[in-house]
Amino acid sequence: MLRIFLGILAGVALAFVVMMALEMVSYVAFPPPAGLDPADPEDVKRMVAAAPLAAKAWVAFGWFVSAVAGGWLARRLSRTEWGGWVIAGLIAIGGLANVIMIPHPLWMQIAAVAAPLLGGWVVTRLPAGGSARPDAG
Repeated sequence: MLRIFLGILAGVALAFVVMMALEMVSYVAFPPPAGLDPADPEDVKRMVAAAPLAAKAWVAFGWFVSAVAGGWLARRLSRTEWGGWVIAGLIAIGGLANVIMIPHPLWMQIAAVAAPLLGGWVVTRLPAGGSARPDAG
């Protein structure tokens, strides 16, 4: 049980690091408009609205990639088939919370759930680096 908990915790941590790294790349590639404060919710709404399509697609890509990276690690360390799904579900919940709090286009609202779930499915197709069965060796 401890292995499962720690595996999922490590998967969450890796997913968070991957998402933050991708967001940092996004801020360099697609800088927000000058004069907007990312700590002000109204300015954040304006930043999302003004963001180019490529920046928005990058966010959806981040949901997918972080689910794959964190999910694979959780599955590998926890030695459970469902460990990756936990990470995908948590990222989907976070993405959904994001699009509820900040207005996003409809396709991003769908991607907030679909991208991490697709990532969870991909994780089930990746080699776990050993048996994913808890009773294996």
